Parts: sequence; structure tokens; C-alpha cells
Amino acid sequence: MKILRRYWGLLALLALIAVWWSGNAGPELLYFLSAGVVIWSLLQAPAWCGAGTRKRGAFCRNNSYGLLLGCHIREHRWQKFKLLFWNRRWAEFSRGTWATPAARLATVTGLVGTVSAIATGIKDFALS
Repeated sequence: MKILRRYWGLLALLALIAVWWSGNAGPELLYFLSAGVVIWSLLQAPAWCGAGTRKRGAFCRNNSYGLLLGCHIREHRWQKFKLLFWNRRWAEFSRGTWATPAARLATVTGLVGTVSAIATGIKDFALS
């Protein structure tokens, strides 16, 4: 059960792909699954912290949850969240999202969920 709690977002991703593949689901289900996938990738997906350390050019390699949250160090959590609001720090944030295979999986999953939500909105708008 612990692995299911940790990786439920991947099951939601598989369900999202299956629903898109079948093509007979309503937009509510697509929105719900897309939101679940994006929330999982941003807040719960296993990844490295990736916050900057005192060594120049080095990043924290502690485990964290999600692409937005840092590790157990309080300053790292704040630092990762601050990266979103400073334009010159976007390069640092995006570098951390591709650092490890787990972070890549979380990033791709989040992108798929976001694209799915946008495509659902376009599809829903075009059909109404």
C-alpha cells in the first residue's frame, strides 16, 4: 500500500491516457484526471530537492516530494518555492526538474497533465 500512496499519480496518468485513447469520456473526467496528475507531479512525486547549496554550482541531493517542494531542510523548501517568482532563477528551477530520472518522470507527467487539461478545454470549447 505504501507504493500505491507514493505513485498514485502514475496510475492516474495511465488512466488519463486510456481515457484519451478510448475517446468516449466527458470533459469532467479528463479535467479531474489531468488535475490529479499535475498535482501529483508538483507536490508528491519522488524527486531530489535540487535547491542550491553553499558550494557554488552544487545542488542538494536529499529526497523530496514533488517538483515544487524541497527536502526536510526548511530553507530549501522556501528556496524552491521562491525560484518560481524570480525570472532569473527559472534556469535553476528548470535545471533541477531534469536532474534525475525520477525528476524527469515527474516533469513529463506534469507536462502531460497540463497539455491534457488544455486540450480538454479546447475540445470542450469547440464542441459546445
